[in-house]
Amino acid sequence: MPMRTLLAAAALGALAACSAPPPDAYVTRSAAATAGEPAGTDARNEPCQVQPGRAAPADRQVLRTREVYCGGWTQPAARVVELAGAAGPADLDAIAASGLWRSWLDQRVACAAPTRTTIAGGGEARLLACTRRAGGWPHVAIVTAGPSGPVVADGVATSLPVIERLATGRSAGTAAASRSAALELAVARLSADAFSATDVGRYEQLMALGRDLNQTENFAAAEDAYRAALAVQERVLGRDNPNTVTAMLHLAVNLSNQRRLADAGALLDRATPLAPRAADPATPARLLHYRALHALNSGDPRTAIALLEQAEARYAALAPSTRRERRDGETSELLADPVEQSAILGLAEAKRNRAVALTRAGRAAEAPALVAEARAVLRNAGLEPNMMVGRAMRTEAGADIRLGRTEAAAQLMERAAGRFAIAAPGERPEAVTLFLAGQQRMRGGRRAEALTAFRAGAAILRARQIGLPVGLVVPYLDALDQEAAATPGLAPALRAEMFGAAQLAQRSSTARYVQQASARLGVSEGNQAVQGAVRGLQDADRELRELFAERDSSSGQNAALDDRIAAAQARRADAEGQVASAAPGYRQLLLASVDADSVARALGRGEALLTMLLGPREGFVMAVRDGRVDARRVPVGEEAVAALVSRIRRSSEIGAGGVPRFDTDAAQELHRLLVAPLAGTLDGAETLVVAPDGPLLALPFGMLLAGPASPDQLVGAPWLIRRHAIVHVPSPQTLVTLRAAGTGSTAPNPYIGFGDFTPPSGAQFARAFPADRCGTDARLATGLGRLPGTRAEVLASRQLLGAAADRAILGADFTIANLRRQRLDQYRVVHLATHALLPGELSCLPEPSIVASPPGGAPSADTAFLKASEVLDLKMDADLVILSACNTGGPGGEGGGEALSGLARAFFYAGARGLMVTHWAVDDAAAALTVADTLRRQQGGATSAAALRGAQMLILEEAGRNLPAAFAHPYYWAPFVLIGDGRRAGAATAAAPAPARL
Repeated sequence: MPMRTLLAAAALGALAACSAPPPDAYVTRSAAATAGEPAGTDARNEPCQVQPGRAAPADRQVLRTREVYCGGWTQPAARVVELAGAAGPADLDAIAASGLWRSWLDQRVACAAPTRTTIAGGGEARLLACTRRAGGWPHVAIVTAGPSGPVVADGVATSLPVIERLATGRSAGTAAASRSAALELAVARLSADAFSATDVGRYEQLMALGRDLNQTENFAAAEDAYRAALAVQERVLGRDNPNTVTAMLHLAVNLSNQRRLADAGALLDRATPLAPRAADPATPARLLHYRALHALNSGDPRTAIALLEQAEARYAALAPSTRRERRDGETSELLADPVEQSAILGLAEAKRNRAVALTRAGRAAEAPALVAEARAVLRNAGLEPNMMVGRAMRTEAGADIRLGRTEAAAQLMERAAGRFAIAAPGERPEAVTLFLAGQQRMRGGRRAEALTAFRAGAAILRARQIGLPVGLVVPYLDALDQEAAATPGLAPALRAEMFGAAQLAQRSSTARYVQQASARLGVSEGNQAVQGAVRGLQDADRELRELFAERDSSSGQNAALDDRIAAAQARRADAEGQVASAAPGYRQLLLASVDADSVARALGRGEALLTMLLGPREGFVMAVRDGRVDARRVPVGEEAVAALVSRIRRSSEIGAGGVPRFDTDAAQELHRLLVAPLAGTLDGAETLVVAPDGPLLALPFGMLLAGPASPDQLVGAPWLIRRHAIVHVPSPQTLVTLRAAGTGSTAPNPYIGFGDFTPPSGAQFARAFPADRCGTDARLATGLGRLPGTRAEVLASRQLLGAAADRAILGADFTIANLRRQRLDQYRVVHLATHALLPGELSCLPEPSIVASPPGGAPSADTAFLKASEVLDLKMDADLVILSACNTGGPGGEGGGEALSGLARAFFYAGARGLMVTHWAVDDAAAALTVADTLRRQQGGATSAAALRGAQMLILEEAGRNLPAAFAHPYYWAPFVLIGDGRRAGAATAAAPAPARL
């Protein structure tokens, strides 16, 4: 990732983590929330308990404070404070209207004027109808006369019955002498909102989780947390409630940070008319701030600067204490007012973000002063956590880079990494900053120091099984390549290190899918052991984040806290082991790297692995064979390779004018760049395992040309498939994991197939993809037409493999529900002859999905999609899953290769060894021939890779003989690829195949 992109990521993460007060700014956390006395039920009949609590500010002596916990929520739903002194009507009016308690209340909630009323038993009271500034939840406050003097209380609106019982001294089981007029005033609001303390607790837990994940720069996971929090609010408060804006803005910022700019922009537009009416007065400033961050991600720093200046002014108006400089020696306390605290944090971040924008706009010299201002704002308020200091240093280093101050930038990055190591040791921010430091050391010609930084960052990434954007990892490979050239004796070890380093890079959509799939396992209704183990791992991660936050906010050394962190890290390691034991396939859902030795041990005789990494300006290709690693520099970057892939794809897919003229020059150029440099290592390998990168995921490698060929004479062209059987894998780790699963299926039955689906109707698609939110999705989905040729394809495959007649499930019978009812682990081949929808960016169907017929009478098309994360719930023991209607370059196909990679991982987890898929819409006759001949050869004992190659070679050899010469064009023979291992040599064999017939 270029420096400018990384700085935006840091800005977004810091703001989302800090721009809103944490839940305990509104209520007090308590680890012993469930250890109190019974207090009856609230207005939603949720059981409540009460325990001693922390005193609230008051003008009178506080006799007792109690906190109420309802519905299992681990934070107080209400706080009841008993005061000393007179409690006449004038006293109640005064307390409700002004004073310390009312000021403390107003900091946290927005209240209407007090209403005179009575509570149960007839006691006089003053009721305040309020709204919580955080989340917009209905809140109540009450002032009444208790047995010993005035009682002041506030809480979630549903807690009012419990507040009244505690205020009057009644026990939980005692009936009131008369009805509560106060409760009657609140009934209409309570009924309309239909929420409980559990809803509030769930919302705040999700918001806190989103902040934690954002702080560690896990934006895909933070997106899911904020999306879930917004869903809770919208269900209770309504979609257009202005208090949903906070979750909406956090969600938008995380989408923008993942470069899902259209989705982020739509959310920001939706938030604009709502923000001025939100209960939190900082919301309009935050909207300006987040629009600025979105402008930065969109490459418009000038717009960002203007928006940030407006945001700063809004924040400053809410944080008057920032106008006063702290005097020497003066001790600053944390601000008690959460609105003011939020504004100060926002103001500091807005200034830092403006420094980023100025740097990008070519005004880097102005940035350091703004960073210093941002830190001064925090320091004067007593708010300068290590995470924010680290980000400030990283921002200042970005300005130094633009100004050519390489040494200063490197030193600042190293200091920032040290801050991150305190705030969140062993997490992504520390690793990112170490890689940035290494990059600057390389630019300064200090390769040894660069390698030290890169290796320290790489150790974190491997330990946490996370990755970095490609642009950050390529300089590490560059340093290793230069070191290998300088020290030939160490070259073999350094090239092996290059192989491992390349796997530390992640593409964003792959990382997102893996995170989604892992999260789904934690809530899956499938294997309970897996569910429990994954949840245990998630809990261990959460515990570590909380401990890191505690250490970041503490001052000085804390040996006891360090011991707790060490113990929590040990628990996390144990939890990882439990997940691996409960679900061996879980490794398919990790972005872990494997070393070259592990790959070499997994490869068989006659096999070689080819992998690559494409950076912005250059890349590297690497090969493993016979225990050796070879590596070569690619002199062009991702954009140039993507252009070649696009040329090849355009010349391979049928269009309005028929089959196009094939671009032989592009196919030969890609071979020259990626394969030819490693010819000495790859020549003679029977099977070539390819782990592509980026745009290459959408291309069958067998169609690369190893030499010149004429587009007018493709018969006999030197295709790479003529030299090797080719296996594609999402990553080298995938190959190692699949090889550990054995050589082939032990399922008793040969085949089950599904095809000729009935598309959902236009009305069903419209309900699944509402036009106001999912217009793009709707247009994509409604273009999914029938595939009548798949009926013959499935029937022919069933007959070839000798499966029973009812093992071909076709037409309206091909539903997702019917698919799930089958015992798929009893079949060696599972054939899904239907669309596999592989979107690049969809807001309403964000996962790759398989399309089936909707069940009879279904109101919506939702039930016709089997999402990749739902594939995890299937149980398989298949050599092959055949998906014969994929299109990685079709509508919405940007990133389609990555989506296909995610779908493959899901099937591998479910128990498949290989996927045979198409990369574009294929000719019916060629598809039927390829599938049938591949299955025939595999049934006869060939490996899946050799069987597919044999079928493709049959078409090539027969083109111009028993087939038209046009069949030598890749449109006909090349779209099918094998992803994963499939059936391998050594598996039990059936009878030898009959000779091929055309």
